Amino acid sequence: MPSISFLGTGSGIPSADSFFSSSLLRLDGKHLLVDAGEPCVHLLRDRGTILSDFDALLLTHGHVDHIGGVPALLQGCRLLGRTKPLPIHLPGEMMAPLQAWISALYLTEEAMGFPVSWNAWEAGTMVDFGNDVSVMPYPNGHLRACYVGKSGADASRPCESFSLEAICGSFRAIFSGDLASPSELAPLLEGPVSVLVCELSHFRAEELASVLQSAALETLCLVHLDEDYAMDRGQVRALLQELLPQVSDVFLPEDGEVIDF
Repeated sequence: MPSISFLGTGSGIPSADSFFSSSLLRLDGKHLLVDAGEPCVHLLRDRGTILSDFDALLLTHGHVDHIGGVPALLQGCRLLGRTKPLPIHLPGEMMAPLQAWISALYLTEEAMGFPVSWNAWEAGTMVDFGNDVSVMPYPNGHLRACYVGKSGADASRPCESFSLEAICGSFRAIFSGDLASPSELAPLLEGPVSVLVCELSHFRAEELASVLQSAALETLCLVHLDEDYAMDRGQVRALLQELLPQVSDVFLPEDGEVIDF
């Protein structure tokens, strides 16, 4: 049975009520960790042997609330005796900086005791994880909207950010990552979607609903809420249920919540 464990559902603004972005997707015996916001290693430690067993880390983009927990995650895997290889899939521009950061913290591969492979997302190229489980990355404009053309921005940076589509048989899970606009979801909404895990920080709920109105979407999970929405979760849920009557379930999961499908 597919499931998503919501480890951290907060936005980039520190909060005592929710942690930074991280979700554990289970598909046909495969466990894929989507983003690694702090303190994901502590939250995974409470889930049995998952730190030793999970199959891959998938990073959507390089903002600290999505990758800030990577070094502690790797250290936790080492201290708990992981030997299983760990593939990390991420924007190519983040590979060298992340590797340098981890090396500076004395987390060399020899010291960790398990092999780590670094794999750059390629738009339109499916990644096969076995057991009929695969993930397709879709580039989005979130980082470009944040930085390109802005004062002090490095014009040479690629500003790569991605949404992800995870597939296992007829089950399709979409993780929006952070977006420049909800319209960027359109290419991922062709055909039935089992669950969409979508941020709600960088646009209004009504804008998202206008994109989803014609989608064959079974379950919508809203995470990464801006502060106003986070303070009135019930009203947000009621609004989207009203605007999207074809969606069977609308959830605003809290940290630690697990949804089975």
